[in-house]
Amino acid sequence: MFPAVLLHGQTVNDSLVKENQSNRRLTELSDSTLAAVSDTTQQDSSKISPIDSPVKYQSNDSLVFEIDSQKIYLYDQGQVNYQEIELKANYIAFDMSKNDIYAKGMPDSAGVIQGKPSFKDGGETFDSKDMTYNFKTKKGYIEAIKTEQEGGYLHSEETKRLANGNINILHGKYTTCDLDHPHFYLALTKAQSIPGKEIISGPAYVVLEDVPLPIGIPFGFFPSTRTSTSGILIPSYGEENNRGFYLRDGGYYFAINNYLDLRVTGDVYSHGTWGANISSNYRVRYKFSGNFSGRYYTNVSGEKGLDSYSKSHDFSIRWSHRQDPKANPTQNFNASVDFSSTTYDKNFSQNIDNYLTNTKRSSISYSKNWPGTPFNFSASLNHSQNSLDKSVNLSLPRMAFNMNTIYPFKRKNAGGDTKWYENIQLSYSASLDNNIKTKDSLLFTNHVWDHMDNGFQQSIPLSTNIKLLKVFNISPSINYKGVLYTQTIHKHWENNYYDATNNTTYPKLVTDTISGLKYGHSLYPSFSMSANPKLYGLFQFKKGSRVQAIRHVMSPSASLSLTPDVSSFMPDYYREVQSDTSGRKQSYSIFEGAMYGTPSTRGRSGRVSLGLRNTLEMKMIPKNDTTGEPKKVKILENFDFNTSYDVFRDSLNWSNISFNTGTRLLNNKLNIRVSGNFDPYAYVKNGNSRIRINQFEFQKSGRIARLTNANISIGSSFRSKAGDKGDENSAAANEQNDMQQNQNYDDNLYPEASLGTGNYVNFSIPWSFNFSYTFNYSKPYDQSNITQTLSFGGDLSLTPKWKIGARSGYDFTHHKMSTTSMSIHRDLHCWEMNFTVVPFGYRQSYEFRINVKSAILKDLKYNKRKSWYDRL
Repeated sequence: MFPAVLLHGQTVNDSLVKENQSNRRLTELSDSTLAAVSDTTQQDSSKISPIDSPVKYQSNDSLVFEIDSQKIYLYDQGQVNYQEIELKANYIAFDMSKNDIYAKGMPDSAGVIQGKPSFKDGGETFDSKDMTYNFKTKKGYIEAIKTEQEGGYLHSEETKRLANGNINILHGKYTTCDLDHPHFYLALTKAQSIPGKEIISGPAYVVLEDVPLPIGIPFGFFPSTRTSTSGILIPSYGEENNRGFYLRDGGYYFAINNYLDLRVTGDVYSHGTWGANISSNYRVRYKFSGNFSGRYYTNVSGEKGLDSYSKSHDFSIRWSHRQDPKANPTQNFNASVDFSSTTYDKNFSQNIDNYLTNTKRSSISYSKNWPGTPFNFSASLNHSQNSLDKSVNLSLPRMAFNMNTIYPFKRKNAGGDTKWYENIQLSYSASLDNNIKTKDSLLFTNHVWDHMDNGFQQSIPLSTNIKLLKVFNISPSINYKGVLYTQTIHKHWENNYYDATNNTTYPKLVTDTISGLKYGHSLYPSFSMSANPKLYGLFQFKKGSRVQAIRHVMSPSASLSLTPDVSSFMPDYYREVQSDTSGRKQSYSIFEGAMYGTPSTRGRSGRVSLGLRNTLEMKMIPKNDTTGEPKKVKILENFDFNTSYDVFRDSLNWSNISFNTGTRLLNNKLNIRVSGNFDPYAYVKNGNSRIRINQFEFQKSGRIARLTNANISIGSSFRSKAGDKGDENSAAANEQNDMQQNQNYDDNLYPEASLGTGNYVNFSIPWSFNFSYTFNYSKPYDQSNITQTLSFGGDLSLTPKWKIGARSGYDFTHHKMSTTSMSIHRDLHCWEMNFTVVPFGYRQSYEFRINVKSAILKDLKYNKRKSWYDRL
């Protein structure tokens, strides 16, 4: 390399100039440490135009200096740097007297031009055939230019760069294809590019695969700014059978600032349906980010006066807020809200996943901890709804204040064995809840406040743990519990209760609700003891066998918990009341049905819990293994049984026996799970009902227990090994795709691909397949019920650019297919083609789409579709 810096006022050692200088005037500089160049023949330095800062230049082959004309020639990977300007080319000629520089590529041994000029000025980069540039005026003339403009590519046969950085273009091309010979472009007769802002053109037309199309515009405007710009959103149009002609997603986009935007759009249909939508994205770096969407629709279907006419109101609220972990390590605020009317997804969602989901959940949470202390606080607003029964559950709000477990008697610098009193532990917890359970149709009525359930509770447990014989854990404790409610109940018997609804009188047990704050508390001791031993069994095979050993591990567990009767010296919250016409009495609590129950119970309680866990492992040498090292393989991950015995209950002391087992096969690809319950007690018929009796099933039928329910699930996901190498890249691409969808999910109300699949198609995985089979058996008494479902899906890359995919399922109970979708995707480099179809069912639809990949020219597309909306 031959680096040098041009610094005026310095001279070159005369020994660098050959003796026949007066005849040749051409000097080759071989000194790589050359620091400055000037006129050694005593020329007038005032003839050389001054420049603002040093010019650095270097080349890979040779650097030639012409003294009289003050020109420098660089050959083979020449490079010139001036301020933020960088020029690279295989041939560069630098005229110091005029501050002009000329660059071009040079042919190689095969005659192919190599090292074409690459010019960089700040964030701009130009690739061209040859170019001329003046450092002083900052003007340039470029032939066959290619430059990137904010995701788009600008080609030009003749280009002039002005002093202000603007670019005048003659016979240009604008495209999002990154090839030197693009697949498509907008042919610009003449244009001007204002870098970082916009491209303005005269008459232009579309060229596809070098074929001009009869699609033209009298002038063009292509934004290329790095910042958002406010503007009108053009609506899409079409027709539906029942709702008529429509204009959708028309409105205005407000680019408020670099941190916040706002999108206001509306939909209107000729039969009366209309909707209003607002959405916003916000982001403050290193603090938080999120997006919000609110939608409201008046949905009118059919013609007024006909039986098919219907009118409904739908709404949807979505909000996602994420706090940056770096913002505040001691407190955190997050939100994930997805709340809508029950029929919103049915009437307006194009996403199949939303349509098939019966439940929605939302959460807004805040948490705070105090470093160096055991205290923490959390608060949340929670929501869940079920579209099948239209139920809505709200927690407004739920707050909790906790003190983590502390050991008040533990020595800070303990030495020797731990004393028993050092294991005494103390903690504190308090919670406040307001719950609402209602139907979505009653959500915004006074009915909500009449059925709100709220309460406050606090608990202070004090306990210790004693280890006995290294097997038994003994844990005595004393616990204080307090509750606070806004209402209590009072029951009384009325012989002549008047029912105004039926205008009748009859005897009835009446429950009155008494409003007012009521605090209840109790202090009760408890005792628990548990044991968790492990038993091992090992079977070894003969030497030379691939299977070396099988190990069986049994982990039985037993625990006893006892709570004595403390009602004699604790407040009594139970009352006696007549319950029938015979005068029989029953006991009830004034906190009956309350959120946290009654703080104390009448009588004593005790329970023995029993469990058994089994695991089965095999040690074997893998097939075709050359290392001889055995490998552990799990035959059964677990095989568990659990039950319990209520010590002081007068009958039906044993609970159901639950079991759970599972394993993984085919190198953990196939997952099998089995679970269920056995009832140890028999039952008898009592008219149309069935009643469990205090008699074991073994005594009645000889069976140990009755199988009341069982569940079998088998699922797997397979994909080609070739795709495993692309996991990291595909994960990154999926993450980027998810971020784009999260930032713009409001645009997905009418997505171009309406099958609920992501925009990113991973061609690095040649094929993939997944399935899930579920079998449910239920027989609580003499009637059994069986349901079976199968779901499956996958995709296949026919070639590196073609991919087909499908997903479906089958309901064995109703003997019909579940929602089925199929898709074909073709990667066309800068374009993409997608065909999706739902061939049958309620969501029957299809769509064919071919479009430019880049969002800059997202409106350059062809779309043919028949939506399921058309059948409404």
